[in-house]
Amino acid sequence: MRVALAQMSSGPDRDANLDRMAATLDRAADAGAELLLLPEACAYRGAPSPGLVEERDGPTLSRLRSVAAARGLAVLVGGMWLASGEEARPYNAAVFVGPTGRIVAEYRKVHLFRLATAEVTEDEGEYTTPGDRLVTVAYRGLSFGLSICYDLRFPELYRSLARSGADVLCVPSNFSALTGAAHWEPLLRARAIENLCYVLAPAQEGVGDDGFAAFGQSMAVDPWGRVLARAEEGTEFVTVDLDPATLGRARAALNAPNETAPAVYDRPVARERADD
Repeated sequence: MRVALAQMSSGPDRDANLDRMAATLDRAADAGAELLLLPEACAYRGAPSPGLVEERDGPTLSRLRSVAAARGLAVLVGGMWLASGEEARPYNAAVFVGPTGRIVAEYRKVHLFRLATAEVTEDEGEYTTPGDRLVTVAYRGLSFGLSICYDLRFPELYRSLARSGADVLCVPSNFSALTGAAHWEPLLRARAIENLCYVLAPAQEGVGDDGFAAFGQSMAVDPWGRVLARAEEGTEFVTVDLDPATLGRARAALNAPNETAPAVYDRPVARERADD
């Protein structure tokens, strides 16, 4: 199964972002992809703006559903603001649109980005409502586990998705350039290795209208932790072929995800001292 990972430098002009997404979807279909993954903040990247919070029948999903149906290509809208019922704190949601244009699933970002350094101070929770459930999508023989960006730092989330049968972990992101240089690749590869799953991470690059610098380097990792594809600066998209046989070989060789010992982990930790 061929998938495409879009790398974007979205800005505050939603119409311009939509034009680029629709064009990328067309080109990914021409390249033989059956699924296109778009990054977090694909429809709008900038300062919080209640006027750009959308309903499920809003301009972004309406347009992408139409193009997806016309090309017979599924698309994961990696992260967009959807109405939550609390006007000032929408959901940051990833939406899976099937090849007929039907909205199949919606995942609401559980872990909200927080960073406090001399260079960057950000608290996504100030303007976003967190989600409270995990989601997988079955598509063409594979199970896709959904997540968004900062979720990547929480291995428990991915272990739960893997235990629910996920074969592919999707991590659409607008990852900070400040932390990305040290953390992006190691975390993506770790999530693949820990769970013996493919990891697909389309990403934003460049500096947004709000001054937030994104790391880029959209990446696909196989279940053994090998990087299969990496987008260079300015790359529109990269493609990768997912092979169920690769999953089978990795899981036959190493059974670690099924050898956990939760009864031990939940026991009190023995706290000894050696300096008395």
